[in-house]
Amino acid sequence: MQKQCGLLLVVLSLIGIFLCLVRKNEPFFNLRKVVAEHLKIFENCPEQYFVFYGFPLIFAIGLSLVYQAGAAFYSELSVVLGILLSMLLAMLSILGGYDFSTVQDKGQRERGMKGIEETTNAILFDSVLIIGLLLYGLTIIVVSGASLPQVFYKLKAIVSGFAYYIFVVILLNLLLVIKHMSNLIKYNLTVTRGRKDDASRTKK
Repeated sequence: MQKQCGLLLVVLSLIGIFLCLVRKNEPFFNLRKVVAEHLKIFENCPEQYFVFYGFPLIFAIGLSLVYQAGAAFYSELSVVLGILLSMLLAMLSILGGYDFSTVQDKGQRERGMKGIEETTNAILFDSVLIIGLLLYGLTIIVVSGASLPQVFYKLKAIVSGFAYYIFVVILLNLLLVIKHMSNLIKYNLTVTRGRKDDASRTKK
């Protein structure tokens, strides 16, 4: 009875956290806004929604039918997620060094600022997924060590499939972040080179 009550408290607390974060005018951390801002990236290419979120679902369902994850899987997954999160935070610190506000050409300045905004949103979105999956994995590890009714073990395929799905989405969005970062680096080099060329012409 004690373990069932503990599980109930865990579920209720996670639901409470989620509902608070998705409130429309949440002042602390608005999860709804984070997701909406990230999905704007695909506005001009809606078929990419299926690439980033449709195919991973099919993949996760197939994988869950082949292998149902246990506590060891989630323990190893947490290590991988920790590395990915550190990498994303490092990318975020790199973005802080970009400043296109001094670019004279308005079109170039807006393009650079938009690139930084999209990359920041993608990093934030991926970080949210990683943190969510870490909490999910921690819950599964704890729950798997407790004696629960048989019905919970029958849902193991669904539980595993959800973890697989979120992890694949994280990896695909990580590719998106890397692409945006590479574009920003190339753009920054181009703008910087343009400034140097203009300065040399002015001196002449």
